[in-house]
Amino acid sequence: MFHQISWAAYGAGVLLTAAIYYAVIGLIFYKTGFRNLFDRLRGRTRSNINLSAGDLPLPDHSIVGPTRTEDVDYVPQNELVFGPAESADEASSSPSPSGTATTDIDPPEDYSGMIAEVKTLVRVVNESGEPKENFELLFRLIVGKYPELAGSAAEQQVNDYMLNEGAAELPFPLNEQELKTLWLNEDKLQTT
Repeated sequence: MFHQISWAAYGAGVLLTAAIYYAVIGLIFYKTGFRNLFDRLRGRTRSNINLSAGDLPLPDHSIVGPTRTEDVDYVPQNELVFGPAESADEASSSPSPSGTATTDIDPPEDYSGMIAEVKTLVRVVNESGEPKENFELLFRLIVGKYPELAGSAAEQQVNDYMLNEGAAELPFPLNEQELKTLWLNEDKLQTT
């Protein structure tokens, strides 16, 4: 082919071409890194500029704007209320049907787990059209998993949920007396 070119000249040409190629690629993609390297070698320090993934400088000012704290009321965590507003005298004076005031007693931690299972039960019974007997059996199983909730304020809250929200989704009627009966364990059922 090329008889006039020696292997040494060919190797030098390939190395020179590769060096030029990588220099161009380095300058295009690693310009900031090389600039910082040369500045450090010369002993100069550059001011810190926020750079995104490329060489586009990010603005120093806030795009959204500063936060304003005037006219903001801070509420301690224990005073936060996530529910319907009730007047203080109604909440403390109206006892629940079980005989205890429900606002002064926090539901146990298992309450949220039981409510989640009851919601799932209501959804499954609604979708499958299970009879009332199966619902009662499954509800008793859920109550059996959470015996510490029976007789507490959480029992009334679960019953209120079932009557207010769950009963509308069930394919059969449900009343408060039936729910109270479902909370009784077998020992209590035999004595009543």
